[in-house]
Amino acid sequence: MGKMKYILIGCLFLLSACNDWLNVKPQGQIEGDKMFEDERGFLQTLTGTYTILNSTSAYGQELTVGLLDEVVRYWNEMSEAYNANYTDSEIETRLLAIWSQLYKAVANANLVLDNLKEVGEDDLENYNLIKGEALGLRAYIHLDLLRMFGPVLNNGLEQPAIPYHEEFSNQIVEIMTAGEVLDKIERDLLEAYELLQDDPIKEYGRRYSGNIDNTDLAYEYRGIRMNYYAVCGTLARLYQLKNDAANALKYAEEVIDATDIFQLLQRDDIITSNNKPDLMFERELIWALYDQNYEQKLGAVMENSLNAYTIDVLSREYVYRNEHAYGATDDYRDAYWWITQQASIVSVIPAKYMRTYETTFSSTGERNDVTAWDKVFPMMRLSEMYYIAAEANLTTDPAESYRLLNEVRASRNLTPLPATLENNGTALAEQILYEYQKDFWGEGKLFYYCKHLFHDVVIGSNTIPASNALFVLPIPDDEIEFGGNE
Repeated sequence: MGKMKYILIGCLFLLSACNDWLNVKPQGQIEGDKMFEDERGFLQTLTGTYTILNSTSAYGQELTVGLLDEVVRYWNEMSEAYNANYTDSEIETRLLAIWSQLYKAVANANLVLDNLKEVGEDDLENYNLIKGEALGLRAYIHLDLLRMFGPVLNNGLEQPAIPYHEEFSNQIVEIMTAGEVLDKIERDLLEAYELLQDDPIKEYGRRYSGNIDNTDLAYEYRGIRMNYYAVCGTLARLYQLKNDAANALKYAEEVIDATDIFQLLQRDDIITSNNKPDLMFERELIWALYDQNYEQKLGAVMENSLNAYTIDVLSREYVYRNEHAYGATDDYRDAYWWITQQASIVSVIPAKYMRTYETTFSSTGERNDVTAWDKVFPMMRLSEMYYIAAEANLTTDPAESYRLLNEVRASRNLTPLPATLENNGTALAEQILYEYQKDFWGEGKLFYYCKHLFHDVVIGSNTIPASNALFVLPIPDDEIEFGGNE
């Protein structure tokens, strides 16, 4: 990683060119020490971080529809990930790419944070916003790295986990214990939480773009940036992982209570007059990654029925219709998320990612392009906050867990769970897992939740016993030697 600083600075302009939704234009090659002369340089660097995260080796495929969902067998067998064969050469290559891409994004966030040390809070109009975003991103990425490559945390806090990179440097960072990593994530998130108290999302919402007194790019489309509520949601995930129910509930409820910004899916989102349902449930997205190359990126793996992410019909029925999960064919996810394709074989592919985007024209002839909000990869959604809150209440207030689960079920067009479950914490815990299965197909979350519970993965006729071998992805060999540095 010795030359990474100069490479990254040179690449940021190429990266920002891919995000014209943010009106960031490449300015050509400039000296690295001039990059951060004004606020725009900091914002461009943050934009570069999001673009790195959009890559197919990160959340642009592998960590949403890709490897993690292959492991839990959401998809038909595509590679040895289906068998959790992490020593297969292809899987080793993919794991190295995931690891490297996420630490590259961390390096970009650290580049922002290191240069913020050279300026004062009064030197940048949006100092707190920029620093809060960078800290939030650094923590979020490390948490996912820990959830993939770290130990199962039940009795595993003292076990070696991953390195936590806090500086933009080529110095080797030693692998830390899981407990040490969690502490650093918590520290970064709590600082970001304070810095983002005045996040514009609170006043302008997730997708504001227009004339306001402060027209800085930092105010644009807060729903596709690491915002205040994304930090709250990441804190909720952190404390859920630590089995700290009180704090997990505290931060999950803060998102749930922001009803003027986030709402659960509504019927009109699905049953539309123009027959174009919102299959991403966008009103629920706390934050997401925008990618204008969305169609090209996923088209090859979604449209080719012989190579696509396809599902087993019996698995679909198990998840959405089985009596044990109180499912039904009326579930919007079962009814609308799947497209049956007739080719040499019959396959079912996820309609959630097979949306089309059209350029339309108004009655006056003005062009109406689809907004930036539409071409997104989901990073965190409101339903997850309901599930975290439901889990946090299982011991102290199972009736509240019951209520929370039923709110999400109602938004998906499902009837309430039987009243006999209302005060049965053990049964409700199983229902939370079933709701995770239903909601996060193609979003990479079920792997994390099963690992958190150390629970068998069961999809249809497939049962994968819980084990360290299943849930602890191996750190690439070279990275063990160099502590995550390249």
